[in-house]
Amino acid sequence: MASQSASSSSSDGSSSATSISQQKDQLYFIGEQEFWEPIQDEYIKKIAETPSEDVYPSFNPGPTKADGSMNFECHCVGHLVASPCGFEFRNVITCQKKASDADMEAGACADEMMAFMDCAMRTECFKAAKGDGKDGAESKD
Repeated sequence: MASQSASSSSSDGSSSATSISQQKDQLYFIGEQEFWEPIQDEYIKKIAETPSEDVYPSFNPGPTKADGSMNFECHCVGHLVASPCGFEFRNVITCQKKASDADMEAGACADEMMAFMDCAMRTECFKAAKGDGKDGAESKD
């Protein structure tokens, strides 16, 4: 069962937080003005000032690891790795990471990139959902 406590909005666009409870979880919604106000809660202030590697035990530094290799666990590429073309994606990225700028200009990794693109077109794994409106037109079946 969900319970909701509503809040009122004032004429200046501010509102107090709205809370929706569903079982053990609780969501809070705040207005834009409240979002930009300084943090008042001491616990949240402490978290905000804590280095990310202390907050997240498996700190994820981004797409490139400290040694220069690809971080395939990064949220920015994780969906590509998990796609039907994940094998091809890992191959092209690994190739690009190993190639120099000059090699890339000369066409290095072209075969790997074409294999990835061929997979993407064949499986339509990046096709927008029909009628989602993202590309301004409906996708064909």
